Amino acid sequence: MKNKVCVSALALMAVLGEGGMAFGQSVTDDVITITAGRAPGAQTGDRPVITLDSDALAASGLSDLGDALAFNPAIVGSEFNDDPGTQNDTSGTSSVNLRGLGLGATLVLVNGVRQAPSSVASDDGASFVDMNALVPDIAISRVEILKDGASPLHGSDAIAGVVNVITRDGYEGFEVQTEARGPDGFDGAGFTSILSALAGTEMGALHLTGAISYRDTDGVEGFETDFIPGTGLSALGQPGAYSVPTPGGRQLIIDRDCAAAGGQPLVLGADTAYGTPGYCRLDYGQFFSLIPDETRLNLYGALSGDFGDTRLTVRAAWADTQLTRGNSPSLPALSFPTIPVANPGNYFGQDVVWNGRPRGVSAGAARRSFDHDTLRLDAGLEHDFDALGRDWTGAVTLAYSRNELEATITDHIGDRVSAALNGFGGANCQTGASAGDESAGCSWFNPFGSGALVTDPSDPRYNNPELLDWMLGEDVRTSTSELTSLDASVTTAALFALPAGDVSLTVGGQLRTESLEVNHGQTFNDDAFLFIVGGPDYSGERDVASVFAESVIPLHERARLTLAARYEDLEAFSSTDPKIALAVDITESLTLSASWAQSFRAPSLHQQVSATTTLQSLTLGNQSLFRPVRTVGSTALDPESSDSYTLSASWRNGGWSARVDAWRLEVEDLIIEESANAILAADFADDGVYNDPLVELSQAGDVVLVRANFVNAPSVEAQGVDFAISHDGVDLGRFGLINAGLDAVYIDEFTLFDPVLNTTIQAAGNRNFTNFARSLPQWRASVRTGWMNGPWSVNAQARFISSYDDDENGGAEIDSWTAYDLQAGWTGTARGHAVTASVGALNLFDEAAPTVNTPLGYDTKVHDARGRVLYARISVAR
Repeated sequence: MKNKVCVSALALMAVLGEGGMAFGQSVTDDVITITAGRAPGAQTGDRPVITLDSDALAASGLSDLGDALAFNPAIVGSEFNDDPGTQNDTSGTSSVNLRGLGLGATLVLVNGVRQAPSSVASDDGASFVDMNALVPDIAISRVEILKDGASPLHGSDAIAGVVNVITRDGYEGFEVQTEARGPDGFDGAGFTSILSALAGTEMGALHLTGAISYRDTDGVEGFETDFIPGTGLSALGQPGAYSVPTPGGRQLIIDRDCAAAGGQPLVLGADTAYGTPGYCRLDYGQFFSLIPDETRLNLYGALSGDFGDTRLTVRAAWADTQLTRGNSPSLPALSFPTIPVANPGNYFGQDVVWNGRPRGVSAGAARRSFDHDTLRLDAGLEHDFDALGRDWTGAVTLAYSRNELEATITDHIGDRVSAALNGFGGANCQTGASAGDESAGCSWFNPFGSGALVTDPSDPRYNNPELLDWMLGEDVRTSTSELTSLDASVTTAALFALPAGDVSLTVGGQLRTESLEVNHGQTFNDDAFLFIVGGPDYSGERDVASVFAESVIPLHERARLTLAARYEDLEAFSSTDPKIALAVDITESLTLSASWAQSFRAPSLHQQVSATTTLQSLTLGNQSLFRPVRTVGSTALDPESSDSYTLSASWRNGGWSARVDAWRLEVEDLIIEESANAILAADFADDGVYNDPLVELSQAGDVVLVRANFVNAPSVEAQGVDFAISHDGVDLGRFGLINAGLDAVYIDEFTLFDPVLNTTIQAAGNRNFTNFARSLPQWRASVRTGWMNGPWSVNAQARFISSYDDDENGGAEIDSWTAYDLQAGWTGTARGHAVTASVGALNLFDEAAPTVNTPLGYDTKVHDARGRVLYARISVAR
């Protein structure tokens, strides 16, 4: 552990020892569950666990679990906003990124059960569990976040920690909740309505619980905001610019009808005999969705029974998210085709090379659609029995989960555009016909500005809508991810006795099967699209087997030692991961603890077998332009391995409670997708031109595609300090009860070695657009207070994110951001029913998200650009 982290942690411990303030949801919950340990005997303060119960989630005012976790200070760099620029296929999902180590470094469980990952990966190749597809929010009892390496307990993927969602299976009664919310800055756009219900009843020895929620959101398009238009400007617009042969070489000339046809001229010199030098740009950002149109249906059911020594639980969940979002009217023609002199729109009198795209502003936004379906089933059996003179509990859980996605994208088909530019466009164009012979079904496509302006079908420059539709293709991607697992364990609280108490033990094992299949249409398989190009279908599967053991050993009446280990075999490789943790009660109020664990993450199936092409915003010269990036999986990848160290202090005194965790993670062989921006930067830096085989160029020397690989990066070293201070509540007599708290996380170090740039990078306090890390502001904090008096309550919260550097834009500083939230509530009865009503505002003072010079104009992995969001919620229960 580096000195300054330890010093910071110990300094705060000393303050707490002097009676300083205290805070933390992690130390107010007395339940130790499978999230943090399987063997009984640990105490509340022994482990770095945050607990968010249903009341805390409701008081936050955030709309769903994904948002609530994204703004937890320990989680940074998640994907919780929709961003067409960096999320090609993951719209409609929400993920968590604990410690900033990547979306795949946090294991997500539901009631302790592993879940199938989304069938699509993020743009940087990470597989993740979709938080939007778990259970209805009304069915959540609490969420536990273990901020420590947990492979010794849970196996692969728990390098940064674990998020465990625990459901309200014992609920008795009936509750209906309705909610309306929306930003107040977009004239009603962005409105969301939510209807939820939860019911539970006893049926003899059985208990049945069911829940449903339905959410409908009216989207906000970029042109409906005052900050998105102009943030995404492409030099390849419609109409475009043309590379014209001149006596001195070639000159790029703006279409003479650029402005009239909706383009934005970028003049790069004085007029010449050929026209005005420069580009005709398209503002594609205005067509992106800040908030997509979305409907989401979540269902959950649980049947549990207690039959004396035997307990049975069967659960089922289903989620369907349907979403559409805005895209550019069309995508650029990266083949940079030649337009012949015979083309009716060609006014240059010679062949020219086209720098543009087939459709522009007049066509309006193209729409992408996504349909996510997720099914989850599990059945668990527990039985208490005697063996070897000891009391044991045996547990077996069989689980199955599946995620399916159907996603569409439109792009023009390269061969058809080329044929139409040369007068042979149309579904019925006859072989051997002359160019533009309409009687033979052959038509010209006019890409010049006149093609957008001419409306007379008799004008040879007119673009027939049927021809435009014929050139356009649609790719439908279908993908399926499945996971089947069988867990078994036996536990005893008293294996044998020591002078200080009983030694506990849990031993068990897990078998699981994982599979992934992705299919596209034939046009995509043929690499026939003009911009997205294409790629092959792919699939893979593997079997995993593991055994584990954990024991809590009382060394003294005030000291507990925890030992754990797990062996996991994943066909191509295996890993053995130990853990050792010591907790000592210094006083009745203060517990000090320390732990070390080794963890690992196997390459996901996506990282092993995929062959994907995504559209990414890349830095080319002084411009940010979208280009295809093709990444192919590798079966030669090694698993990630990590050592995690935690030094903690947990303190309670009366209503005060506090926790400090100083943590360090050392990760080797981190699995990353090479940064396409880093490939371009390294290629250009050596000799000032793009000549790396990974960078494909057009005949004119323009970058048309970047090939990236999944590789093992040498190392990442991260460390920081978590602070949590709270008070359960100060009784003010007739003035009510008041409570307060603060959560804060400081990232002291995040050092990585980028294998593309061949350099060490200090990523803490940086956006990390040009390397494989994600945005990492060093400070994130949440301060809250609540007041209750009789049926009335008020909750206030401030969410703070510190400033950080923007490496995409020359190290410019992204400002700090503080959002203030306020909620007022009332709880009472009406006609024998319990009624709870609340109204509130997120970002009460409408603090704008810090401006970033990138498409959408803000950092979608950190901030929320919706401005002030107003909401009202009412629930009725009996």
